[in-house]
Amino acid sequence: MSISLEQAQTAIAASIKKSNELGVKVAIAVLDDRAQIVAIARMDDANFQFLPEAAQGKAMATVLWNGATSGALTERSSMPIFAAVNQMYGGKVIYQQGAVPIMQSGKLVGAIGAGGAASQVDEDIAQAGADAISN
Repeated sequence: MSISLEQAQTAIAASIKKSNELGVKVAIAVLDDRAQIVAIARMDDANFQFLPEAAQGKAMATVLWNGATSGALTERSSMPIFAAVNQMYGGKVIYQQGAVPIMQSGKLVGAIGAGGAASQVDEDIAQAGADAISN
């Protein structure tokens, strides 16, 4: 089972709503259970051109490490295996707080990441998206 485009768009809409409530502009990426992009968005006036890639990298870490939040992986990111995995994925994996798993029927179907605000705020925004489609 994987996440559909419709579900990804619903998650992004919920994350954008949360972002607006918090008064921040971010990029949001939804990846499937194979760490492939399903949908990605950058809010108008979001700072920095690299934010979509940052959101993607955080979500990628969550998927590749079987649903561990990207924040939980931060402390372990200096371990050689984490560097090796990042190298295998072309340096795109970001072990930084701001992504959460998307679970459906008890299975990991993907992850959602946000980038552009403080780390905890990014994670709260990502969680709002995950909550909109998780069951």
